[in-house]
Amino acid sequence: MADSFGDRLESALDSMVPLIEWLPNYNPSWLRRDVLAGITVTASVIPEGLAYASLANMPPVTGLYAGLLATAAYVFFGTSRQVIFGPTSALAILLAASVGSVATGGTAAYVGLVFWTTVLVGVFAVVAWLFQLGFLVHFISDSVLTGFSTGAALYIMSTQIGPLFGIDGASGVFFERLAYIGTHLGATNLPTLLLGVAAIAVLALGEWRFPRLPTALIVVLASILLLTVTDLQQQGVAIVGQIPSGLPALTIPAVPSLSTIRSLIPIAGALFLLSYVQGIGAIETFARENDYEIDANQELLSTGVANLAAGLGGGFAVGGSMSRSALNDAVGGKTQVTSAIVAGALVVVLVFLTEIFTNLPEAVLAAVVIVAVTSLIDLSGLRRLYTVSPSEFAIAVAVLVAVLAFGMLWGVLIGVVLSLLNVIAHVSAPVTAVLGRVPGTDNFVERKRHPEAKPVQGAFVYRVDAPLFYANATTIRDDLLDRVDAEETVPSLVVFDLISSPSIDVTAAEMLEDLHNDLQKREIDLRVAGADPQVARVLRATDLEQKIGQIGDEEPVVEVIQRWERDTTN
Repeated sequence: MADSFGDRLESALDSMVPLIEWLPNYNPSWLRRDVLAGITVTASVIPEGLAYASLANMPPVTGLYAGLLATAAYVFFGTSRQVIFGPTSALAILLAASVGSVATGGTAAYVGLVFWTTVLVGVFAVVAWLFQLGFLVHFISDSVLTGFSTGAALYIMSTQIGPLFGIDGASGVFFERLAYIGTHLGATNLPTLLLGVAAIAVLALGEWRFPRLPTALIVVLASILLLTVTDLQQQGVAIVGQIPSGLPALTIPAVPSLSTIRSLIPIAGALFLLSYVQGIGAIETFARENDYEIDANQELLSTGVANLAAGLGGGFAVGGSMSRSALNDAVGGKTQVTSAIVAGALVVVLVFLTEIFTNLPEAVLAAVVIVAVTSLIDLSGLRRLYTVSPSEFAIAVAVLVAVLAFGMLWGVLIGVVLSLLNVIAHVSAPVTAVLGRVPGTDNFVERKRHPEAKPVQGAFVYRVDAPLFYANATTIRDDLLDRVDAEETVPSLVVFDLISSPSIDVTAAEMLEDLHNDLQKREIDLRVAGADPQVARVLRATDLEQKIGQIGDEEPVVEVIQRWERDTTN
């Protein structure tokens, strides 16, 4: 009994903490690559962490806290070998826009609500893991993600125009911010603008010509040196200011009121969805490129633990970063040891090096954000959707416009609704086909696509390429009857081929009974073929078998027709 319990416990731990499984099998020859990748990624994590903290309206050091705790958590719980967890631009701006609308009472109240929101994100992810809901992410279509990604990039850029120009006071959604900047261009601080534009130019050049070089860190350090040896600060160039040193500490602010908690729940839900979707997209991408398997449900747990750790340590919502993960992959990172190196390097920075960043210009942070999010603008994806599927292109544009017009939170929610409506539209109006027999064989194929296939005399064979359930039952019945009525010769038999319908519910089973009655009024018999054993069991549990005759498991169409011919002859 003890051994059995111990084995079960060990298996459970291996499942929950993948580190236990992969670390003993670590190949020492990978260490040099992982260390190099870790150092390179850290050079990106530091400036982006500081920049995304400003996006989230949080103290700059919290971006480093979030990066440290998220990467440390992912080492233990993640299944991707290349993905780097931490703050992301989309999560930061969604957090600021949504929690900011709830917070009252100043900075301390806002920071406290960010804490509880981030913890709620972690709780949602862990609960989703407990219920094994990893499959739900696949209900969000690529068209929605394409529109959201592009809209989010433009929205985030709009939030950085004010700091880039040295103009304070811009707020609201995309169009409101642009309008404000446009009417306050006279307040532009020229040294701030020149510094920001120069930083953008150098960052863009670095990404284009030297993608493996830590250009962002170089630009940040160069700008700090420039502000230290010149009087630009006296000319109105704003700086980050003092960043406290030391490691994050467990911080639990006062519990907000019940009404405030209720206001935070939908925000946390949207952040969880965005965090997981962003992360799993990167995780699946690099798993395919490097030929290994990941666990979508385990990634729910890693997302949950990372957000719980970030929240409890004074950070903010985190997720998988596509840009930092791509950098990790490009420089040869092989395993989660890269994340461990990043976490260790951030510890050194927080303990010994935060003072270096005191003179960091806010315009340079804005430049880092603007250049970083350009990769989110997916014009090629929009162009592909326009060419391949105008309806999906329309969905992508609708999500993009929703993000710009209503903000990130509504963009996420509208994207989810459109994804679900898209799924419902597909399953409620499934692909159907009229089948014919290939001469000289017992095979039945779609007559429209295969002109050589001929209808069997007196028989009409119909197939649905989808499960049968309440949402499509009426549509299928009406479609079948319309197709029967359109036949040049009225058939004596309709064979409903269920070979491509792996499941059926009670409503659909009752629809087949109604279909039998409708066909009987036309003096046409109904039979079913190709029924999966589970589908056949459901149909036999109804009165259908008594009305139409035997329902066999996976019985071919040709045998059903032959049995009907024998029955009618006798």
